[in-house]
Amino acid sequence: MVRQQKSGISLFWVVFISSFIASVLTVLPLWPEIFYFWPDWIAMVIFYWALSLPDRVGPWVGLLVGTVMEVLLVHNFGVLGLGLAVLAFMVSRASSQLQVLSLWQQTIIVGLLIGIYKLIIGWLNGLISDFSISTEYWYSLFGDMLLWPFVFILLRELRRIARLA
Repeated sequence: MVRQQKSGISLFWVVFISSFIASVLTVLPLWPEIFYFWPDWIAMVIFYWALSLPDRVGPWVGLLVGTVMEVLLVHNFGVLGLGLAVLAFMVSRASSQLQVLSLWQQTIIVGLLIGIYKLIIGWLNGLISDFSISTEYWYSLFGDMLLWPFVFILLRELRRIARLA
């Protein structure tokens, strides 16, 4: 039986467009006052898609998006890809439990799981190069948690417009 696709934008393009916008927001020049609090946009986008469509967006998408971000940011190769793959794996495995939580409860889980992602990134960067985790490194978690409800609502509307399941 051939499955017909509903009229709408394909999943690839929706994830690509949202990841592109997140990467633009990531490389935006910032004022020194908000630099440390600037959220990790790519991690939030991967978190959302792995939460909403866990059977179609998982570790491979996280690895691919992370690798593209490493090329864009001239990062240590493999670090962001592995971190986003682990984040997407954790979220997609727990998606059925996370989907029943309220938005505010999800915000706490976003802070926890993106904190684990940042711990993995910081640990791998420390192994590869001369990098040490300072207290300022964790400040972006506050930005992630503050903006998660808005990112969630915006991406949910994008998913609704694109008619993705």
